[in-house]
Amino acid sequence: MKILLSGYYGFGNVGDEAVLRAIIQGLPTAQITVLSASPQLTKELNKVDSIFRYAWFKILIELIKSNLFLSGGGTLFQNSTSNKSFLYYIGLVLLAKILRKKVVILGQGFGPLKGKFYQGLAKAVLNRVDLITLRDQQSYTELKKLGVNKPPMHVVADPTGILNIPSKEEGKALLNLEGIRKGERPLLAIAVRSLIHDSDNTVFESLGKAIDWLVSEHNYLPVFLLFKCPEDMDAASKVIGIMKEDANIIFRICQPDEMLAIISQVDLLIGMRLHSLIFAAMTQTPMLGLAYDPKVEAFMQSIEEPYLKINENLNLEGLKTALENILQNKGKIKANLAEKKLKLRNMAALNFKNEYY
Repeated sequence: MKILLSGYYGFGNVGDEAVLRAIIQGLPTAQITVLSASPQLTKELNKVDSIFRYAWFKILIELIKSNLFLSGGGTLFQNSTSNKSFLYYIGLVLLAKILRKKVVILGQGFGPLKGKFYQGLAKAVLNRVDLITLRDQQSYTELKKLGVNKPPMHVVADPTGILNIPSKEEGKALLNLEGIRKGERPLLAIAVRSLIHDSDNTVFESLGKAIDWLVSEHNYLPVFLLFKCPEDMDAASKVIGIMKEDANIIFRICQPDEMLAIISQVDLLIGMRLHSLIFAAMTQTPMLGLAYDPKVEAFMQSIEEPYLKINENLNLEGLKTALENILQNKGKIKANLAEKKLKLRNMAALNFKNEYY
């Protein structure tokens, strides 16, 4: 089967690149062409065909030759980033249906989508696709509320749940390359990102002080993970600028398997980035989610692990209380995550089990 795949690929975001790896792994017999911002890099890293995401003539030709158009994963149908982004992704789906191609929306989140025009467009187009799989119940509820009720819709899990966990030796080797010795002190991983609103300063100030507290009271060694460079470096720098204690940064441009390997070796993770939290669940790493977006909240609810919403009420005391609870219940949390890890993997595999591939 020949598949044209659209998503947020080629931008250097570890989470989205992990989704791409999972889709390729989940559809091993398919001939996949990926729409990418960096097609040559996507080809080299993933051993698949790739074309530039705005090369419209090539996209049209590729669509005509394809059996199936696949849109996913990520949260593509939202306009909190920009209306232009939403129109791009929904426009590709519409083009595929005009050409009478089968269309699958795979492993996505949905929303927030504001504005009656954009909501109406999403309803009209998505009601014409052939299958929708969603990574959380909240997205399913939002689509139903929007009036999307014609295609089969299933709540599954993020496709990355099927990825294999690298060995402990790989994780230790990567940390050693960054000058971090596993075992000398418990490792605290932090995965932050810039925030759209003006809450950066208060959130990062509270977070920096909370990390200082973990260092001084519990001897943690802070390690910042960059899921998207250089954007996450800016956010990490703001937090480190507030901290009094020393911190490490993994400067290596990590591939998804490398980031998974590193997270498998940490003892605690504080994450804004969704896939930092998904990777923590996959490796049974205790975590605290900082929900800057509904997708983070939805995931943390699905695995029944603690999170705090990023708003004006997020403060140092709230962070310390949440972290203290995690530290006191690490054994129970690991047991819960062992169960959730298996469920996550099984539900992620459902993205690839249907008659369209």
